Parts: sequence; structure tokens; C-alpha cells
Amino acid sequence: MSSFDDKYDLFMKPKTSQYGNHMVMSNVQKQHKTKYINIDTKFRDEYNDAQTSNQNQDLLSNQATSANYTITLPERINDVKSMQITNIEIPHTFYNISEDLGNNYFKIVDSGNVESIITIPSENYTTSSLQSAINTAITNASITDLSVSVNDNSKTSFVSSGNTYTIDFAVNGSGISDKYRFKSKLGWLLGFRKISYEVDTTPVSSEGFSNLNSTKYLYLAIEEFNHGNQSSFISPLFTSLVNKNIISRITIDPKTYPFGSIIPASHSNGLLISDNRGYTGKIDLQKLKVSLLNEDGEPIVLNGLDFSFCISVEHE
Repeated sequence: MSSFDDKYDLFMKPKTSQYGNHMVMSNVQKQHKTKYINIDTKFRDEYNDAQTSNQNQDLLSNQATSANYTITLPERINDVKSMQITNIEIPHTFYNISEDLGNNYFKIVDSGNVESIITIPSENYTTSSLQSAINTAITNASITDLSVSVNDNSKTSFVSSGNTYTIDFAVNGSGISDKYRFKSKLGWLLGFRKISYEVDTTPVSSEGFSNLNSTKYLYLAIEEFNHGNQSSFISPLFTSLVNKNIISRITIDPKTYPFGSIIPASHSNGLLISDNRGYTGKIDLQKLKVSLLNEDGEPIVLNGLDFSFCISVEHE
């Protein structure tokens, strides 16, 4: 007696049928093959363009720090059925506080309604170095009676030795209100959960602990320049959804891979989740737009370094 599997295999096997003078073969499928594509962003198109045209120097300067590149493969891969990210190597050289992240400033208003924008240099800070940088920036703004205390696993506090001040964290670098991105601002990292605070001789402490790990995870987005890709990751932001071309999510582990190291994310170490992006119809791959995004969906700044990853492509 034949098993179900035997009957299933017999049904799916190629077979030939005769219709009058014609022979028709059915259940014929091309064998799928797997190809691995190694992508290293130091071989991106922007580098090649800059070698041949001085007109691209400004473009290269802008893109050298932001992980948003175009990659052209040396050969076209035809009839692609699916692709998946298997590994990615990211240099942990992105700052936790920087102008690019929009979290290195806040506004102080004194009792005379005089405004001062407090800006600290872009850098990877510890709590002690951040405390020193903020106090230095406050002093440089000619405010000598206001100070901050920032500690590990503790709350942040501001205190004045004389005047009364209003501290507003929900602003951009020009001091204009930017409340929709408040949770990406410096105040949120310091543990403050309100937009503004009034500070006098009584210390004002944050509601939460300070946490300078501003980037907990990254997204890898790939656009294939066709209409076959699918949106697999849904992550609501303040005013929109995250980039539709995201194919994988990378967890940042700062204790195991501290600043200055290489983060080797894969399925085996649990730091990488990747969609197996499937296609219907005829899809070819040769040019890719590659972006490494932070939690807000903005290209991360690697400070001039490159990252690499491997794509597993199934094709006919």
C-alpha cells in the first residue's frame, strides 16, 4: 500500500500527456539555486563616482558619514525568488549624543525671558563626561549659578544657586519647539519625562534614570528599484511609519560590543532578525539602495566607517 508521501511525489513529478498530435509536459519547474552576495559599503557607487568627477565631492562629503548608499552588483542576478540577510558587521562608531541625532541641545530661559541654547559637542558620552560637558556648555552661555548632576543608574538633577530658570528639552538646534521628537531628545536620555521644568534653589530631579544608550537597535533597509518588495517591519513613529524597505533589525549590545568595536550580528547570536523577502513574477537584482537606520528611521552616522552584510538569494 502506497504512503501519502509517495502519492504526493507521484502527483508532483513531471508528466507527459498526449493531446492529438501534440505532446504536453506538465509539472515542470526550474531548479532553484542559492547565491550569496557579500556587500561591503566601501565599494559603494559614491566612492567610484568621486574618483572620476570633482562635481561629486560635495555629495561624497555629505554621504561619507551617513549610512545611505547605492551599490551596483558586478553581475545581474535574474529570476530572483527570495532574499534574506544572514550576517551583518557594523562598526560601533555612532555617537550616543550628536547633532545628527538631534539630542545634543536644550534651551534655558531665565527670569528676564532671555533664551540660551545649550549645545554640547557630538560625542560618545559616559554619564561623568556628559555631566562635565553640560556644565561647561551652561557656563559658556554665561549662566554661572545653574548646574546638573548625572550619574549611572540614578536620576538626573538640575539646581540653581540663585536665579530661577525654565529648562525646555523639546526644541531643535535653533530653539524652536520640536515636541513631536521629544522622546529622542537629550532630556529623555537624562530621565526627564516632561517637556519643560522650572529650576530654582530646590533641586529638580528627573522622573526616570538616565540611560545614554540612545540607539538600542538598527534597521537595514534595501530597495531593489522594482515593485516586488514587501513591507515586513511595522514600527510606528511619532508622525509616520518606519521605512517600507526594511528587511532586518539589528540589536545593539553595548556591553558585549562597546564603542569602537565591531558588532557581528547573525541569526545564531540572536542579534539579527531578517525577513525572507519573497517575490512573484520576474525580478532581477543588480542595483541596490542600502540604508542603515536608527530607531527614528533616519540613516545612522558611522563617522566615516563602512559596514558589511551577506544576502542569501534564491533564484532560478
